[in-house]
Amino acid sequence: MNPNDDNLSAAGEPLRQALEEIGRSGRNLPGSWLVGGSTGLLLQGVPLAAPPRDLDLYTDRETAAELHGALLPWSVDKQEESATEIYRSILSHYVIAGVNVELVGAFEVRTPESAYRVEAEYLRREHALTLRVGEGTEAGLMPLAHELLFNLLRRRPDRYEAIAAVMVRRRDGRELAALRELLSRNRFGGEALKYARSVLASMSSDGGKEP
Repeated sequence: MNPNDDNLSAAGEPLRQALEEIGRSGRNLPGSWLVGGSTGLLLQGVPLAAPPRDLDLYTDRETAAELHGALLPWSVDKQEESATEIYRSILSHYVIAGVNVELVGAFEVRTPESAYRVEAEYLRREHALTLRVGEGTEAGLMPLAHELLFNLLRRRPDRYEAIAAVMVRRRDGRELAALRELLSRNRFGGEALKYARSVLASMSSDGGKEP
């Protein structure tokens, strides 16, 4: 399955131009980056209550500095470590083709019951969709499985319910595998784990319960 070109068209020409510039600038880097957040959802056909306000890029710690260097012509701040009560990451910001871009490196989410770490290289290699954004230029899209778990951890039912509905309706084997693997590679508990397991069960072809 590939994202429909209509989703990119609906996102607007500035976003396509920004993605093409990012893809061209980061083409020769050894590491991977992925489009996530509301823009990633829009590009994969998940209904949103409002248009995306920015473009979120995710990468691993090893690639964050290199991609920041490639995007320096559009940079508006320095790359810095950021930590809140539940989030930890390396952040930097840009304006490309009029689009606000946030680069998030080494992203982690921790709650009392769960600990989730984004592995961009692994996700790009094993589970991500790719979207052609220009001649010879592609963007990787965060799996919906990631978006489901991230929004469960930050308690955004408006997001995770919409994502779950799309995942269950499509019953995409790639997304099913991604959700299973992300649950096994990280620690989830409480209501987040209960909800994720219910999505797994609904996506399974036999409708059976997940372990």
